[in-house]
Amino acid sequence: MNITKEAVNDLNAIIHINLKEEDYIGEVNSQLADYRKKASIPGFRPGKVPMGMVKKMYGKNVMVEAVNKKVSEGLNNFIIENKLNVLGYPLPNSEKTTMIDFDTQKDFDFYFDIGISPEFEFELSDKIKVPYYKIKVTDKEVDKAINDVKLRFGEEEHPENAEITDALQGKFTEVDDKGALVENGVTNDGYIRIEDVKLKVIQNKLIGSKIRDQITINLMKAFKDESKVKSLLNLHDGPDEKLSADYNFEINSVIRVKEAEINEDLFKKVYPNDDVKDEKAFKIKVKEDLSTHYSRDTDRQFLADTINELIKVTGLQLPDEFMKRWLLENNQGKMTKEQLDDQYDSYAKTFKWQLIESKLHDQLGDEIKVTENEVRNKVKAYFKTMGGDADSNPQIEAIIDSVLQNQDEKQRIYHDLLDEKFIKAFKDHVKIQEKEVDSEKFFEIASNTK
Repeated sequence: MNITKEAVNDLNAIIHINLKEEDYIGEVNSQLADYRKKASIPGFRPGKVPMGMVKKMYGKNVMVEAVNKKVSEGLNNFIIENKLNVLGYPLPNSEKTTMIDFDTQKDFDFYFDIGISPEFEFELSDKIKVPYYKIKVTDKEVDKAINDVKLRFGEEEHPENAEITDALQGKFTEVDDKGALVENGVTNDGYIRIEDVKLKVIQNKLIGSKIRDQITINLMKAFKDESKVKSLLNLHDGPDEKLSADYNFEINSVIRVKEAEINEDLFKKVYPNDDVKDEKAFKIKVKEDLSTHYSRDTDRQFLADTINELIKVTGLQLPDEFMKRWLLENNQGKMTKEQLDDQYDSYAKTFKWQLIESKLHDQLGDEIKVTENEVRNKVKAYFKTMGGDADSNPQIEAIIDSVLQNQDEKQRIYHDLLDEKFIKAFKDHVKIQEKEVDSEKFFEIASNTK
């Protein structure tokens, strides 16, 4: 067997495999001999079937299998022995590989296209500049968060008539355009806040309503939010036309929350482990919580910005046409060429980051290594936040074992930890340019990051 590589350019090549009869005939004959021993054909004793008959019955299939096996092994070994950094896997070159006739041919020529990983060098340094956003927490956000806390720890009341700040519990039943119940239509119990209703006409119908009132509502018009309507009707996988239908809403309960007072009792409920004595200290704690919450968002944005900058500074090029062919082959039946063309930039970015990530693992070593013990401790930390004694509780250890048996969940935790390590490493090795923005501006920036 003779295998050669012909370079098309720096990122593409063709592998030519020339297979002679002598390369595979020994395996063919051995397989046919084994078939002859096992063949059970009327008129012949076991093991005495004429080889000519065995070849006629099984010869072509055995030959095809042997040739394919030799080609596959030869191709893989050639790539390994020549240390070719290929992307994806080799694809048959239909232009060079002619039609094969296993009935008449003894020697074969196979051609494969390969995509080659680009050669590049880079090193993390302060020459790489990345923005790090600091979100300024406004007094308005603090006040809103405190109002949310007052509602969360408030007491429920059930007034006779609803006001705009109240919520309604009731049952949705599908009706036709004349208001009659639809046979076998959608029904579901639901909870809505009157303030959330976008359409004023419907909102005004709900204000002043009371128990046992029935109001016809088009939920899509009322909320202008498909995901909310799906949740209200429990129609996550249901037909879309049901979302746009009219529904009779029979009110079972009017719910009003009496806000909790801002006092020491509320401070203890919200911060049981902290000594918060007055409203000023309470506001400081709420502001710190918002800053901590935002820091997770800004860290994730920093990671995304750093990855984008590394892709930019390395200037990686890919064998794009080959990669598109490979993606279509790898997702056969799941993706059209048009869909791939629309999504290819995102795939290309992922491939480039994987190449850079591999270099970073070589450069940073243990700095970005995630161990099995760290994955386990991540799960254990969850139970500690719930107040459990995770270090000495065999039941919790058993639950952790069960969680980690789910490979998807284990991989999710692993990648979360890896992201944390990359964030820390990037903060240590690149030049951070701090930028203070308000939350609205930050989320506008984050939503435009690709």
